[in-house]
Amino acid sequence: MSSRELPDWITGYLKYTESSEPPLAYHTWISIGMIAGALQRKVRLDWGFEHIYPNMYIVLVGPSGRSRKGIALGIGKSILAEIGGITMTSENATREALIRAMKGAVTNFQMPNGQILFHCSITCFSEELSVFLGQNDIKFLASLTDWYDSKDDWTYETKGTGKDHLQGLCFNLLGATAPDWLQSMLPQEAVGGGFTSRVIFVVEDRKGKTVPKPIITEHEEQLRNALIVDLNRINNMTGMFTFSPTGEKAYTDWYTGYDKLLDSGKYPVEDARFNGYAERRATHIRKLMMIMSASRGDDMLLTAEDFERSHKILKSAELKMSRTFGGLGGAKYANATERVMEYIKGIHAPVSRQDVMRKFYRDVDGATMRIIEEVMEQTGFVTIKVNLQSGDKIYLYNYEKPV
Repeated sequence: MSSRELPDWITGYLKYTESSEPPLAYHTWISIGMIAGALQRKVRLDWGFEHIYPNMYIVLVGPSGRSRKGIALGIGKSILAEIGGITMTSENATREALIRAMKGAVTNFQMPNGQILFHCSITCFSEELSVFLGQNDIKFLASLTDWYDSKDDWTYETKGTGKDHLQGLCFNLLGATAPDWLQSMLPQEAVGGGFTSRVIFVVEDRKGKTVPKPIITEHEEQLRNALIVDLNRINNMTGMFTFSPTGEKAYTDWYTGYDKLLDSGKYPVEDARFNGYAERRATHIRKLMMIMSASRGDDMLLTAEDFERSHKILKSAELKMSRTFGGLGGAKYANATERVMEYIKGIHAPVSRQDVMRKFYRDVDGATMRIIEEVMEQTGFVTIKVNLQSGDKIYLYNYEKPV
């Protein structure tokens, strides 16, 4: 019989946070990152020549102040801080400081077969990713890209021109940013492959609900205590995840079909900057399956239910992922186009050209608007019709469909 306090950790966490203002998607992905932080590098999935570890790079994206990113991160951070043996780092740590922190976090654990292994696992909560990443820091982004794969031995150069290494590295990132900041943080060459292909961007425009006066109830306090007890149990898990027969079939059937979709040019996110992410999507699914398994129990089996749950959560995030970079594209009118598209999408009704021009007259002239209209129509974002009475153009937003 399970010694867990809750039937499922993520479900319990969402219940605990349901009276707060951040959107459900933020809480869902923060809970995923917390389990990843608790599991550390003490569990893995052997995958051919690879070892897959459950660390994640999760970034909440939304307007400053309005989407409550910081609150979502703060709730998760306060609970994970209660778990012994987890090293957490501040967002203003430099690359060198992080390396020192990981080196200082080296510890060992015993696998179920008696084997003693070393690891240096660390989780970073960054409420302002711009502070953490800096401005166009290519060297730091390259290191973060390397750290994602949790290499057995990571070698780096020291200031004295010598070399040192980290044994059993595992870096887990939970961050937040406004779309505008991404333009200064990420150089063009970092978008599409490398670092960004390893990140799950969770995009929301606004808070999930309005809570004029938050009150922590006795039931919520009890839930929090139960979450801490169970997260400690998750933190004590060691060993190898394996597929159940039905879980393996669910995953392999999906993978075979997904590979054919990629070959035919059909991607889960309709933005070429996410093509690198699409190629790495199967790895994200495998990591999520480990986390879903750990959320519900200690059997370390990856079941069909774990796959379906992982796939559903990931697809939900992907629906808005194309809005991550906003005006980061290289096209001359990318920023203006993005702003107009966001406005049309947020109206939830047909929008006239006159209304758009009134809204953006400081940034968009008639010639620019014609270019934006061409982009919106060719990408299928809107259908453009003409009002027979006024002669004005009308933009009809074509709602996204799940991939």
